[in-house]
Amino acid sequence: MLNDTTCVPTFIQAGQSMRIEDGEGTEISSLEGRIWITQEGDQRDVVLSPGKSFTLDRNGLTLLVALDEPAVARVVGKAARRTYAALASAGVLRGTPCSETFAPRQIQARGSIAA
Repeated sequence: MLNDTTCVPTFIQAGQSMRIEDGEGTEISSLEGRIWITQEGDQRDVVLSPGKSFTLDRNGLTLLVALDEPAVARVVGKAARRTYAALASAGVLRGTPCSETFAPRQIQARGSIAA
């Protein structure tokens, strides 16, 4: 299960989904491909193109679905973002949370992370 400290680039096959349970405050970014996000009880359809992000605003089940082609999503839990922000404001860190880069092939080899 994904938790508040999770900061993971995840490969999602086209047409496949990734589940996140009770992820309010979790930030989802598309590193590659288009990702459709649907949250339980939410009528909105959120589609992320590469370079775009969205922060989940409710608990319950959330699905991330790769549209058209495989996608790479970066999932950053809320506690990980708070910790990073505190360290960055103190001048200890530079860059962004999860700034480590991964080639899609490396991520695919690891497999998707099911929550």
